[in-house]
Amino acid sequence: MKKISILLLLILSLSACQKEFIDKNEVIEDAVYHTPEAYPGIVLGMTKIFTTKALKDIVKGPGLTAKEFGRANTYVTTIQLANGGKDITDDNSAVKGIWTELHRSRGIAEKIIANIDQVNFVNPDEAVAYKAYAQFFKAMTIGYLANYWQEVTINNDPDNKAQFVDRLDGYQTAINYLNNAQQAFDNNANAANIINNLVSFNFSIVNVIHAFKARYYIELGDYQNAYDEANAIDLTAKSVWSYDGGAIKNPVYAQLLDPGASLNYKPLDKLGLITAHTPDAGDGRISFYLDNTVLMQDLDCGFDLYDPKGFWHSANADIPVYLPGEMLLIKAEAKARMGGAANLTEAVNLIDQVRTKTPANDIFGVGASLGPWSGNANDASAVLDEVYRNYAAELYLEGLRFPIHRRFFPDYLNGIDWNNVNRCQLERVNNFYPYPDSERANNPNCPPNPAY
Repeated sequence: MKKISILLLLILSLSACQKEFIDKNEVIEDAVYHTPEAYPGIVLGMTKIFTTKALKDIVKGPGLTAKEFGRANTYVTTIQLANGGKDITDDNSAVKGIWTELHRSRGIAEKIIANIDQVNFVNPDEAVAYKAYAQFFKAMTIGYLANYWQEVTINNDPDNKAQFVDRLDGYQTAINYLNNAQQAFDNNANAANIINNLVSFNFSIVNVIHAFKARYYIELGDYQNAYDEANAIDLTAKSVWSYDGGAIKNPVYAQLLDPGASLNYKPLDKLGLITAHTPDAGDGRISFYLDNTVLMQDLDCGFDLYDPKGFWHSANADIPVYLPGEMLLIKAEAKARMGGAANLTEAVNLIDQVRTKTPANDIFGVGASLGPWSGNANDASAVLDEVYRNYAAELYLEGLRFPIHRRFFPDYLNGIDWNNVNRCQLERVNNFYPYPDSERANNPNCPPNPAY
């Protein structure tokens, strides 16, 4: 990520605090949102909160819930997430971290949207750029909330009375914001370039918007739109969250590989796919994402644990915003769910594009390097099962296996006897997360926690 003003970061961090007294910093903050020169720093500060704070727990919590990680010590947060079920309490620090940091960065996006029309920029394209990016950011934070909670807020409330909606309504609201952002960038190429040049060294905001719309449409069961959005993306162009390796470190590296990092959890053998969806022998994604040296066995099931590679090998390693393989698989899933012989044929062709992709043929070097799928191409259920298996391998540690598994297997945990279940054989240990205790204590609209 490009350089961020220390002063602006301080102001942005102050703006996220709840205040029960008159705070002179509020005057400074209001002035910042009416100062055109401040907006690059505001935008980068908002991005930094997501890419370092929120993304850290988006990888950790769902990674343990969907068995991508194994437990390496007796830290309570990690035990709860690995056990799942009713063991996750509403003060779990990783769950609370996702909720808090998504709301924090969304709050900045909302302030940009609320104030920017009153700001006079020398270059009016900047106003278009920052407002549209804030609309994208608001959509993205709502979407991540809907990935992990049964009901979500769609607006921050300074009085702690934010209303909740069903998560599917959250996805639809996110799509509405993405449509607004897309229209702005489609009508103003200069605005898109301003964002692309500011946010990262490799970034295409238009492709990113299409990718997030594809994700949300597939969750809503709108398969044609999901296919069309994924199909609109240039899969030869990178979009990444970037890190300088100093003050702004890759958050997964910082937790798992940085000297002095605590050993709480580590990647599991075979990408955690140790039950029904074990990868094919020789799947190149295993060696891409995992080091080849066994560190220890996880404390719950005795599976081998490794260090990560892939997008987390160094403090300044880029993390993809989305992967080309994900977009191919969204198209395959959409076609398989629409049904019919022609759609199934196309779905299998798309699966094979992912399976046979080599590192040289992927802009991020992610390649399974396998042969074509040998399953029953006329069986939609079998085709979808293979789509899931490739999602799980292709998108390792992207925070997405948890919601994708739930989408494919919504009844997976029905009837579970949590007192007797063998958790070592489960691929997912929760349906949704509980609401953080801080939200319940302050917001009278907070819904009841899900059963698990």
